This record gives sequence, C-alpha cells and structure tokens, in this order.
Amino acid sequence: MAKIHHLAARQEAEAVASVQPTAEVLALRYVWWQSAEETLASPETLLRQILKIGTADDYVAACAYWGEDAFKRALTSAPAGSLDERSWVFWHRHYGLPERAHPKRAFP
Repeated sequence: MAKIHHLAARQEAEAVASVQPTAEVLALRYVWWQSAEETLASPETLLRQILKIGTADDYVAACAYWGEDAFKRALTSAPAGSLDERSWVFWHRHYGLPERAHPKRAFP
C-alpha cells in the first residue's frame, strides 16, 4: 500500500512540475493593468514584477523564456519605485551585482 501512495504522490508532483505557464499567462498575472501583447513587447516591467512579487516557479519559467541576463538588465535599469528595498537587495546579492543604494522616489 505504501508503494502505491508514494507512486501516486510522485506522479502528481511530476504532473504539476510539467505545467509551465506561458509568457502570456505570466504577463497577465503580473502586469494586469495592460494587455499581455503590450507587456511582452517590452518585458522589463514584467521581469521586475516577478523579481518583486513572483513565485519561484514563475521565476524559473520566466528565466526559460528570457534568461537571467534579461532579469539582470531589468534590475539594473529599474526606476525608483519599481522594486521594494528588500527585493532590490536580495536580487543584487543573488546575481552578485555591486550593492547600490535602493532608488527612492522624490516628491516635490
């Protein structure tokens, strides 16, 4: 009986792992305020949203589409307010980038 339970659990895990969201699904999930078409034409905002609020699975899926270099470019070109300070520090350390001050918005 234990073998059957283990087999069923493994098959379920493999089925879940084999489902990768499409680029369109990621665009709609993370940049809900515009069309997927518009987001995918220039995905930097999508990549920053994934860096800020994305799941690990969505990060892996996005890396398969755009690669880690695209994430690094999105991070290093991030305008003030697009990433919270915690994400900013984490991803700079993750990519081995020199730590820079978190850009803050300035209001007159």
